[in-house]
Amino acid sequence: MNELLAGIPGPLALITAMVVLFAESGFVVGLFLPGTGTVLALGLLAGSGVVQVWLAAVCASAATALGCQHSFHRGRRGGLVRRELVKRVGEERLTRVESSLEGRAEVTVAVSQCFAAVRTLVPRLAARTGMTRLRFTLCNLPVAIAWATTLVLLGALSGDAYELVETVAGLAGLPVLAVAAAIALAVWWVRRRARATAPDGDEVSSRG
Repeated sequence: MNELLAGIPGPLALITAMVVLFAESGFVVGLFLPGTGTVLALGLLAGSGVVQVWLAAVCASAATALGCQHSFHRGRRGGLVRRELVKRVGEERLTRVESSLEGRAEVTVAVSQCFAAVRTLVPRLAARTGMTRLRFTLCNLPVAIAWATTLVLLGALSGDAYELVETVAGLAGLPVLAVAAAIALAVWWVRRRARATAPDGDEVSSRG
């Protein structure tokens, strides 16, 4: 995904990323799409100045949140029946997701946004449990925004460590990503301060 987005202009890269993210969370085919990698690649482009960081974060957040809303809508309307989902994801995985929704649907909806595959399945299954759209949105939207924004920032700050960040992000949930983003921001701020004060320090030394 990084190679794909890197070869096209900024506006088209944004549109391509949004289409992938919407499909990744909105359709069952999203089980096979690189949602996390797409947001990180978009962040890398933002760090390179191809697109603005804030715009990348807004577009990524909107696309994944709208995709989840579409998935929830499809679940409410019927969508794929359970036997078709079993064929696509397996009985064991689907059963685990369904059991996690029993009695703690809000927590499951929120946490699922941070992990591939379940991010695609949970909105559809949550709708089938009778969860209202308002409850779903209140649980999903804040985490979708935090997830997308954190990954965009990580991608923008990753630089030469992009491949390592992509690997870790694919395995970690939002808490780990948040800590990583905070560390990356702290390192960036310290380096910026060091560069800003270096000329003054050199000037003082030359006067001495």
